[in-house]
Amino acid sequence: MDSILKKGLFLVTLTGAIAAFPNTAYASDTDKENIMPGIGIEQVLNNCYSSDKKIDVEEYLVPTQKGEYLDMAFADVDTFLYIRSEPTKESEWVGKLYPDYAAKIVGPVGDWTKIESGSVTGYVYSEYIIVGNNAEQKAQEIIEETEEEEPEKAFTFAESKEEEAARLEKEAEEEAQKAAEAAAAAAGTGQAVVDYACQFIGNPYVWGGTSLTNGADCSGFVQSVYAHFGISLPRTSGEQRGAGVGVSYSEAMPGDIICYDGHVGIYMGNGQIVNAINSSQGIGILPATYTNIITVRRLL
Repeated sequence: MDSILKKGLFLVTLTGAIAAFPNTAYASDTDKENIMPGIGIEQVLNNCYSSDKKIDVEEYLVPTQKGEYLDMAFADVDTFLYIRSEPTKESEWVGKLYPDYAAKIVGPVGDWTKIESGSVTGYVYSEYIIVGNNAEQKAQEIIEETEEEEPEKAFTFAESKEEEAARLEKEAEEEAQKAAEAAAAAAGTGQAVVDYACQFIGNPYVWGGTSLTNGADCSGFVQSVYAHFGISLPRTSGEQRGAGVGVSYSEAMPGDIICYDGHVGIYMGNGQIVNAINSSQGIGILPATYTNIITVRRLL
């Protein structure tokens, strides 16, 4: 009678203990050291009855105490990890986790793990995420590195496919705006170069000269004009062909230099250049296409 009573009390105690603990995600379907014993309650009781060895019920139950971030996962990748709609590589991707991005585990950890991250819910291939105690450690490292007073703000979460598309579109628009602003700034600076150079129209041409007032040759004129704006150029027209960045004539803007065979000038816009022409004409204006153009160089 005492034996039956003890068995009954143990069964009630054990059943209550098991009901009190929640299920947890396994580390891996193939990691046998981390998988809990695959036995039922009957086997546990049989072990108790047939062995003199004392068996702690806790050995067969999920621990009640856990780290704050043990239900999290972190992307362990160099580029990004797809979040899939179904636990297969063939299914549609619904979001991405970039390196060290965080997620909450909402399903068992097998070959695939169901996670929530940001606005995305789906499946990731478990080989490329950090889970368990390692995730707890990773979370603490991220919090320490970011020095956030509110730990939850230290983590970065996934973006959905739609969110990524919107972000990329916005970034493209911002880049286009920056490029337009840079072009406008360059055009403004280039016009300043033209305005400065035009002050010396009518001054003499001197072979080998670099003086904007007392005389300069074509390359000396260009070199001295740009020196005023803090830009150093080679001395000869042949060397100046390699300065700056090459652009097509159709893209030429005020301030670009146009190089010819044995000559160079500063593009003014509207198909004209200001340049030191020759000893008879001095510094003046010519059509930009007065002879064959070898290259157009942008210096600003």
